[in-house]
Amino acid sequence: MGAAIDVDREQVLAYRVGAHQFDRTVRLASQLAVLDLGVADTPPGSARQALAARLPEPPGPDDGLVTVWGARGAPFLHRADELAGLAAALLPRDEADAKARLGASSARIPGGQLEAVLATASALHDIVTAPQSKGEASTALTARLPHLATYCRGCQVDHVSEQLVRIAGLLGGVRIEPGSTPLVLAPIDGWAQPSAAAGLAQPTRAYLRLHGPATTSEVAAYFAADKGAIADTWPDDLVEVRVAGRGGYWIPAEQESALRSPAPPEFVRLLPPSDPYLQTRNRNLLVPERAEQKALWRPLGNPGAILAEGEIVGAWRAKVSGPSHSRRGLTVTVEAFGPLPPPVLASIEDEARVVAAVRGASDVRIA
Repeated sequence: MGAAIDVDREQVLAYRVGAHQFDRTVRLASQLAVLDLGVADTPPGSARQALAARLPEPPGPDDGLVTVWGARGAPFLHRADELAGLAAALLPRDEADAKARLGASSARIPGGQLEAVLATASALHDIVTAPQSKGEASTALTARLPHLATYCRGCQVDHVSEQLVRIAGLLGGVRIEPGSTPLVLAPIDGWAQPSAAAGLAQPTRAYLRLHGPATTSEVAAYFAADKGAIADTWPDDLVEVRVAGRGGYWIPAEQESALRSPAPPEFVRLLPPSDPYLQTRNRNLLVPERAEQKALWRPLGNPGAILAEGEIVGAWRAKVSGPSHSRRGLTVTVEAFGPLPPPVLASIEDEARVVAAVRGASDVRIA
């Protein structure tokens, strides 16, 4: 292993913008690098907006992309032909890893944590054989596994915990019908539950390509995985990096040149609240000011972020009004963190039209 390389914050941000392909040189959604890790779809529909921020044209329906409960049990858009490998990677490797994936809900699950995940996955595979509401599936699951049901204050009934269902869903071959409200679950055709945990080496590499340089703790936090599970499957073809003089950061060796000499990010993009770029576990590097962090990452209802020339320069929200597609309007409210130059403001208007196209609006207004 060679000596660590030194980079500054500006190099890291420029590298990440390039890794996320905001330059719109990729034409097909399925070819975007962010799908190697998955694109979060919270709130529902935001994944298409994240793709549109990277594509020259807003994406249309794509049967090759599927929404599932992925990392941390959150809804993610993934390539359909990679779901089997993803499930094997996300399968907890032992009790400690299962406990980490289940988070606070693990304390309410009787017996072994890994056993509970596997039993729930098997039951979901048997229950979700056709599209059905999540409520229907939950009722059937609780009847099937009464020993795993615990009291839910929100629902005021006993049922299998939400996080356990989410962690087990993909393992059991369950996908999410896009745009469904309330949530509709459906089976993944031809599914075979993974028999053994494959480890997080490949997803770790994807995280380091997109969000690197990064630490082992940041990777573990992204997947909500046990740190031991990350350390035991840590890729060996990495380069150590010092960022602004601090060591312990890593990046795939083939990305070293791009990190040393990244292309200048000379454009503006409106990122949805759960955009992959904002999923980094190192928010202090992405947005150093604490007040700006609080404006972007809130307990509930995050806004989107304005990315301008490699920096997050503000937040934005959008509201659609009007009865039909032909008469719908989109109002984008901008909360800048400082004065924005006229070219950036003009680009925000251009990007607002992209958001409007994705959300089915014909008129755009900036507030």
